[in-house]
Amino acid sequence: MSGHRKSAKDRRAEIVDVTLRLLTETPVEKLSTSRIAEEIGITQAAIFRHFQTKDVLWRAVLEEVELRATRAWDTAAAEELTPIARLRAILKAQLSLIAAIPAIPVLIFSAGQIAAETAIRPIHLRVMQGLRARILAQLRAAAASGEIIARLPEDHVDLFLGLLQGTVLRWRLSGEGFDLVAEGMRLVEIQIGLMTGTKIVGTT
Repeated sequence: MSGHRKSAKDRRAEIVDVTLRLLTETPVEKLSTSRIAEEIGITQAAIFRHFQTKDVLWRAVLEEVELRATRAWDTAAAEELTPIARLRAILKAQLSLIAAIPAIPVLIFSAGQIAAETAIRPIHLRVMQGLRARILAQLRAAAASGEIIARLPEDHVDLFLGLLQGTVLRWRLSGEGFDLVAEGMRLVEIQIGLMTGTKIVGTT
């Protein structure tokens, strides 16, 4: 058992963090509260003192992912001056977040396997809509300033989202066998080059 008594806030945060870590090695449908409790060194009953049901725990996990994602996107974008630079920063922040927390794609690609699917789907949608809105805002700003020649920024949002999701899925299927951020940003630069008319070194 844990050697000292943590505050309720700290214990809740620990439970969420451990759940995210265990999701990288345990199929989502097989991750039990007893396994989480064992990893932390507390009783299963202690889990339910902080999260009344497993659905509540899943919501807390997804809300933590949402918080970390929005913070990463906005912090990255705030450091850049131009729309395209902010776009790059947002996309790199998303890839870096997933590389640091591989449980994120596990949750995203596990639709229908979580008993709390109804409870967490709205959070999934909020995260995706938040990323989409930020990408679209930068593409519209880039089009307005003449940075890109794309006339339909909305279509390019879907291209970037598809690029991210495809690269993440390939990374997961390969057993995380390549540098996700480097590969993802290589493809991002190709897509940006197509929008700006800039030739990317290494492409034909």
